[in-house]
Amino acid sequence: MATKIWTLLGIVFLISTVVASPLQTRQASANGATRLVVNDEKIGPYLFRVGILPGSPKVGNLHLSVRIQAAEGDSIIEDSQIIIRATGPEPEMIAGPVRATNTLLNPQVFDADITLTSLGSWTMTLETVSELGEATLVVPLQVTEAGGFNLLIVVVIVVVVLAIAALGWSQMKQRKRLT
Repeated sequence: MATKIWTLLGIVFLISTVVASPLQTRQASANGATRLVVNDEKIGPYLFRVGILPGSPKVGNLHLSVRIQAAEGDSIIEDSQIIIRATGPEPEMIAGPVRATNTLLNPQVFDADITLTSLGSWTMTLETVSELGEATLVVPLQVTEAGGFNLLIVVVIVVVVLAIAALGWSQMKQRKRLT
């Protein structure tokens, strides 16, 4: 009996994995889960790659991952200062400045979080200074409303409910056979 239950749960897990896999993003990114908004753009002495999370900017927190390298050659910049500011759709709406930092475990990627407070067109400015000099990258963002529901969560809930129903039905059928 326990074997049947584990088999059923294994099948449910496999089905939910197959159903959920097309919902995952497969876009290249600067830091694993982020979506690229700037891919190898040359500004001054630098080549920028900028990723954001969530991939579609929403009102609230926006995570940025920035990778910079020398525009000439392949050297990655690990010792740099990156200051990020964002100006909103209304004249005095400003987010930041925040400093993007890197870690010893991932020195080539600079991360920062910035809070966008309203809907509309925002302009994000990344000011970079290192031994190569100074450069400023400007990135436009369209910020949308936060909220909605996550389809993956709905799919998982439906699969779990179906698994419980199938397990209950199996138990009732077996009890009828025993009596």
